[in-house]
Amino acid sequence: MRSIDVRCYETRVPPLRDTDIRTAAKALLLARAQSCPDTRIVEELGLSHGAARIDIAVINGRIRGIEIKAEADTLSRLPRQVSAYGRVVDLATLIAAKRHIDTAAALVPGWWGIVEARKTGKGTVAFRRLRDERVNRGLDPMTLARLLWHAEVAQLLRELGADESLLRSPRGVLYAELVAALPITRLRRAVRETLRTRENWRDRARPSSYDGSFQPIAMW
Repeated sequence: MRSIDVRCYETRVPPLRDTDIRTAAKALLLARAQSCPDTRIVEELGLSHGAARIDIAVINGRIRGIEIKAEADTLSRLPRQVSAYGRVVDLATLIAAKRHIDTAAALVPGWWGIVEARKTGKGTVAFRRLRDERVNRGLDPMTLARLLWHAEVAQLLRELGADESLLRSPRGVLYAELVAALPITRLRRAVRETLRTRENWRDRARPSSYDGSFQPIAMW
């Protein structure tokens, strides 16, 4: 009688992808934000005219940036991304697959929050908060102003009484004028409100009152 070779195969959980984390983050962590009319969620928000991008930006009384690192990602760009985020966001959180956590924690500053993501046996994504966010104190006024389009910065200067001939200047000149005209507190407010109410977004945006806090995170 011939023997039958019986082998036991372990079920392999598919790698955790960017789209998995992104979809779960919006459903679990940003559920309240997406339902709030005074909050805008923008995916792939360009910084410094495309020099870097925020994976998910949440804009209301603050600008929060969320950076995603899936299993297949590398961390080679993270230091540059951290620097770019630090010039414009009030709060930042890294959501990363487990394999990145230890290395990434040494690359992001203490004011960044850290959330670990993993895929469960059922194929869903679970999150665990490892570190809370703190407010960023290192905003750069010029980089913040550069989030605005030419027409938007011109309108802000017009409201401040600028001469119409000045408003036809290149955007670099207008950014400098706006930064000189407004203290950082007023500049932050003006930029946030302009982004939040922008109608014809080039980036994909979702208008979504929200207090800016994350929803409770599913634990494992």
